[in-house]
Amino acid sequence: MPCQLKIIYKGVLLSALCVAAVFNPLNAKGHQGIATYYIRYDEHSFKHQITGGRLTMIPAERDYRAENFSRIRVAGKITADNRESNHTLENMAKKNAFIKILELNGLKSVTTKGLDTTITYEALVLSPIDLQIGPYERNIGGYAYTAQINFAPMAFPDQWNDLRLKFKIKEIFNDFILLFK
Repeated sequence: MPCQLKIIYKGVLLSALCVAAVFNPLNAKGHQGIATYYIRYDEHSFKHQITGGRLTMIPAERDYRAENFSRIRVAGKITADNRESNHTLENMAKKNAFIKILELNGLKSVTTKGLDTTITYEALVLSPIDLQIGPYERNIGGYAYTAQINFAPMAFPDQWNDLRLKFKIKEIFNDFILLFK
């Protein structure tokens, strides 16, 4: 690419980042609490039989490794007794929705050691999560739910340097804008 095109490309990229930083809904006044979470689901198997899984969710306000966020709708069911508390049902539905959405859309990686295999799914999500749980249905033995989640799969590791540079430029611009507020 000729030198002039590189300069124009970098200028357009910087301008786009500046506009995105100014109009970012997460920078709105009054926004409190943790908005971005890193979620990871590790599914373990031994001799081609699934032996268990672990869902991890941690705050990730400064994580830059995600691709673009999009709103994804997922539906499913949770098997539970009709005497369960609303809080328990909500937690079960969220966990189920996160696992389902990670398996369908998350960044997948596989680690094998002998006969042990671990499949890892990774992504970032934004809170709040729009969760709707229906009434108890006897024919399914539980509750149907729908969840809408702002979701971004993790980028491949070879893209992390570019994403880190964009994140740093955006941070510098946000700090510059704060000087005038």
